[in-house]
Amino acid sequence: MKQLVRHTIEQYGMIPDGTRVLCGLSGGADSVSLLLCLHELGYDVCACHLNHGLRGGQADADEAFCRALCAAYDIPFVAEQCDAAAAAEQQRESVETAARALRYDFFARSAQRFHAGRIATAHTADDNLETMLFHLIRGTGAAGLAGIPPVRGNIIRPLIAVERRQVEAYLRSHGQGWRTDATNLEDSCTRNRIRHHVIPALRDIEPQAARHAAQTAQLLRQDNACLDALAQVDGTEVPAEELAAMPEALAARAVRSMLMQAGAPMGEISRRHIDAVRSLARKKRGTVSLPGELRAVRRGGEVRIEQVRQAADEICLTPEKTAQFGAYTVILTRKISDIHSSFKHYPVAYDTINSLRLTVRAWRASDRMTLPDARGARSLKRLYAERGIPPEIRDGLPVLCCGDTIIAAAGIGTDSGFYGNTGIFAVSPAGDGLQRKKEKGI
Repeated sequence: MKQLVRHTIEQYGMIPDGTRVLCGLSGGADSVSLLLCLHELGYDVCACHLNHGLRGGQADADEAFCRALCAAYDIPFVAEQCDAAAAAEQQRESVETAARALRYDFFARSAQRFHAGRIATAHTADDNLETMLFHLIRGTGAAGLAGIPPVRGNIIRPLIAVERRQVEAYLRSHGQGWRTDATNLEDSCTRNRIRHHVIPALRDIEPQAARHAAQTAQLLRQDNACLDALAQVDGTEVPAEELAAMPEALAARAVRSMLMQAGAPMGEISRRHIDAVRSLARKKRGTVSLPGELRAVRRGGEVRIEQVRQAADEICLTPEKTAQFGAYTVILTRKISDIHSSFKHYPVAYDTINSLRLTVRAWRASDRMTLPDARGARSLKRLYAERGIPPEIRDGLPVLCCGDTIIAAAGIGTDSGFYGNTGIFAVSPAGDGLQRKKEKGI
């Protein structure tokens, strides 16, 4: 095992000369063998342990074990406690996801504390096979089937070519014990069921299954890196014709490249999102909502990823006084002479409005209004669409309301119940996108 670890470190250039390595130490067999093997190979190591606060006395015993192990080998050590369950509830995610985020944040802070240039985690060839199978049964592309990368930034996995049975044999040969997390013995989660049932069945068929899977993952990483380089997009937009002409494998990667540069939460991006963005290249116009408050837009000859414009908060509007609503200046007045020529104005029956309940806000999905000479009420969303006002603009348009009732909507007109010639609601676009808004008649 020691020779295999040394070879892996050299193969991937994991540890430059003179670099201190921080080992994430849980107390389990994998992390204990990682720490001792790197120490035995002569690397400058330190260790950190995060108590997630999930297993009571057992977790406290794990921490004590790790502390004693490092003291025995004179290895610098730091431990910390957190509440992963509370973090999961606050972030509205699984405990496993929250614990992982807390763990890697702790690793980063501990590396700074010890001036460690690399952070080593104890992922093995078995973990890699589990990950490949986990992604396979859920549906994935080459990146998912490529398993766990040996190196990701300053994170390294020196045990990635080592099987778990080799880990345990190494520890027994050194007379070194380890801690066992009882939750890893349960079949309550998918990964454990793969570990306990699927992988043993595969080893019955092929004893070297984990090692062969690691070789496959390495080839897939190479192929994937090549395709990613061919599809790399410089920025968050691409000509629609160019995207439409790409082979499917490159087009999907081009979309992922744009999403990553736009800061999208890639863990929440599914194949459905990728395909929806690609479909914009074959349309004249369109919008796709994406995680992370992003949207993909077909505009002119381009497909681009952009931030969703945040709607301005609802504001109170005092008659005869201008107010700022997002990128617009608005006013309700009796005198058209008060209005600059840059304003678009909508006639209203001034005396029908209860000024004590006058507000301006963004449109809502439930909004409906009846235009003069129309047969009945229609949704504001449909009216926007009929006038060709794209979603990225309509989200910021001011809507004048009396209570919950719409008086007038910028870009659309005045509701028939408030239509008249004794006053006007005026809107002037300002800032970015002024010319485009004028072209839309807003």
